Amino acid sequence: MEIIYVKNREIDRERWDTTVASDPQGLPYAYSWYLDQATSGQWDALITPDYKYVMPLPWNRKIFGIQQIFAPLLTQQLGIAGPNLSEETTTIFLNSIPKKFKKIVFPLNQKINHPKCRTKTNLVISLTSSHEKIQEGYKRNLIRGIRTAAEKTSINESLLINDLLTFYQQTLKSQLHFSQKDWQRIHQILQAATQYLEPLMLEVRNEHGQRLALGIFIITDKRIVYLMGCANAEGRKKFSSSFILDTVIKRYAATNRIFDFEGSDIPGVYKFFKSFGSEEANFSVYEKNELPWLVRKGMERRR
Repeated sequence: MEIIYVKNREIDRERWDTTVASDPQGLPYAYSWYLDQATSGQWDALITPDYKYVMPLPWNRKIFGIQQIFAPLLTQQLGIAGPNLSEETTTIFLNSIPKKFKKIVFPLNQKINHPKCRTKTNLVISLTSSHEKIQEGYKRNLIRGIRTAAEKTSINESLLINDLLTFYQQTLKSQLHFSQKDWQRIHQILQAATQYLEPLMLEVRNEHGQRLALGIFIITDKRIVYLMGCANAEGRKKFSSSFILDTVIKRYAATNRIFDFEGSDIPGVYKFFKSFGSEEANFSVYEKNELPWLVRKGMERRR
């Protein structure tokens, strides 16, 4: 298999996005427009000459000016887009990453057995069945909570990206470590998604009109990705996030899509997502560190 390293400016965007769109997993992260926003345009690629397989290489120079490959914001999985992806093909691509990238933390879109890979948890639900059938997999207390939320709160769509991000930031401020540039990138990703795909932004409000929770999703032909979500204290008590997730599952039931929770390795979050009857669809993260010894020591001192 011939694999070529191409700089960003040399990539045929139309052929690239066609390959990503036809990928059987239906993930949104590898579209050229998504990568442009998530990396501020700093990504190159490995491709086969016919664009049958493509693999993005997002990079930066945050380690003493040395180029590294990293996982961008709001980008759970990348890996290789293309048909009938095998572990052998993935390994060939990983071995073709240019040596100039001395540190690599690269999320794949499949689980492989590789000495330099660790496994990350992901949970999904198949939306091939009706909503009623899918709900048979829900925990009983989850169903009760959703019914109560439907009676005592309201759910609405919103296009106010700045407003939603402000609520997200205020609600999770103790858990977030985003810079101002990070927030700008997040806004740009969501704004671009409204142009190229089908984003869905939902909010739950109480009887006084106060926002309790939000959920932001990106929908492709094959997958619904739960990109961002949060609930404040009142929202957690009133099952607001559960209400949002069930609303989306109900809307897209029997569409043959995959509902992707985007995680999680956090025990509490994992238990919550599992309460919907979800199944694991884990993936690997490829890691490599060939930084010079002095650079590693310098990084240790900075911690």
